[in-house]
Amino acid sequence: MTHLLRRSFLLLGCLLTAAACSDSPYYRVEVTVTDTLTLLPGESTTVDITVARVGETPGQVTLSLENAPEGVTMTPDVVLPTGQDTITVPVTFSVDGNTSFRGTQSMTLLARDTGKEYASGYTVYVVVHDPPVPAEGFSVSVEPRQVDLFAGGEEAVVVTVTRAEGFTLPVTLTLDTPTRRISAEDAVVTADRTTRQLFINTERSTTRLPAPVRIIATAEDGQTASTGLTVNVR
Repeated sequence: MTHLLRRSFLLLGCLLTAAACSDSPYYRVEVTVTDTLTLLPGESTTVDITVARVGETPGQVTLSLENAPEGVTMTPDVVLPTGQDTITVPVTFSVDGNTSFRGTQSMTLLARDTGKEYASGYTVYVVVHDPPVPAEGFSVSVEPRQVDLFAGGEEAVVVTVTRAEGFTLPVTLTLDTPTRRISAEDAVVTADRTTRQLFINTERSTTRLPAPVRIIATAEDGQTASTGLTVNVR
């Protein structure tokens, strides 16, 4: 799974009034982390989070996950010790296999200075899909499961049809999306092939958010299979 890394500057400012903060140190924390995670129930993925201090060095900074949907967790919390300028930590995001959550939700990586009244946050999106649904004669998968593109752009994914023994029919691929601003022309995986590119198109007016879509594969005899895909629009 490929994720585009996005860099954010977390401005850690006093939570009191500007006048009360006039003698307080002013600094920022730079966080580098993937901005969107695509997972299924029961899955986990490990990514690196880098926290770097810029400016003065007050206290220890703790980065924790807040506002996560049911069943989504991050371990461990990231701790930048007092006096240390930067740290890179592999963290694991997991989705409980029994969660009922599906779709897209924003989460917050909250940075707290444990010794002072400083805090700020960085948004990470999680997209949880239904598991792939196979047909009796075939199943379908997609690579990558997440495409990152700017509104108005186009990206290709590779869809693979895995046939059961004796199943030789062509399969038509269609895209089921929550908005007409994300689309793809139907494509046919002929009987002599197992893969086909599907081109995902977005309009310039597409909302800049990760969108869960579904690839539907339909055989000539009416059998259908499906799998999820995240279209991460920037």
